[in-house]
Amino acid sequence: MIARTLDWFEDFVRQGDMDDPRDANRLELKRRHCLLVMAEAREQARELGLSPRLTDLATVAGLVHDTGRFPQYRRWKTFRDAQSANHAVLGTIALRQGGGLDGLDARDRRLVRMAVVAHNRRALPRALLRGEDPEALALARIVRDADKIDIVRIMLEHFKAPGEKDDVVVLGLPDEPERYNPAIVADIRAGRIGNYYAMKTVNDFVLLLLSWVNDMSHARTIRLFFGRGHVRELFDQLPDTSAMRAFAAWYHDRYAPGPS
Repeated sequence: MIARTLDWFEDFVRQGDMDDPRDANRLELKRRHCLLVMAEAREQARELGLSPRLTDLATVAGLVHDTGRFPQYRRWKTFRDAQSANHAVLGTIALRQGGGLDGLDARDRRLVRMAVVAHNRRALPRALLRGEDPEALALARIVRDADKIDIVRIMLEHFKAPGEKDDVVVLGLPDEPERYNPAIVADIRAGRIGNYYAMKTVNDFVLLLLSWVNDMSHARTIRLFFGRGHVRELFDQLPDTSAMRAFAAWYHDRYAPGPS
């Protein structure tokens, strides 16, 4: 199952190779992201003790969750859904039309597609949260967490790199080191994830990433978020003010996992 889907995925990515090195680098960023989310999803499923079948489905869903990013970028030269199309929907279309899940039976294809559709929603659909299909809910939560933890890695690498930030990667947001939107801080304090439409600067993107702790479903994800140094490094990107230092202290007190 996994090997067949991985072969399909690599072929799918290669079919849309772009000549401009900047375009090629952006697509490679997404290809590597998909492979790492696949690995994160597999490890999360194993930690949860899921069956071999569900572990394989979580692995497959992690791999193909961002399939729609490739046609999205080739057509619109952006990763911002609001300026193009919902990349999760584009992904399900590509999987259907390209036969990316043909190695699975109908039930398992549906489960993977549901995880793909749900992975970029601000909140999980109520239909899933009702728990009527526990397998679908488990897969969606695994993929969402795996996606978040690797996006944070990507963005930190980009924030810390010397030189100008790639406009596509930072979603066209200006880099204004002292400016941020207090509304996103308020969202975090209230236990919400930040509003994408409230982002006006790169600092707001950093705060949005910090807000994702309120939507992480698994203790492992929060453990990695802190244990890999992501939280510390995200706060390092923000203004060094008394208000921000107080917020960072509150954040650690509120969310940091205790000693294991």
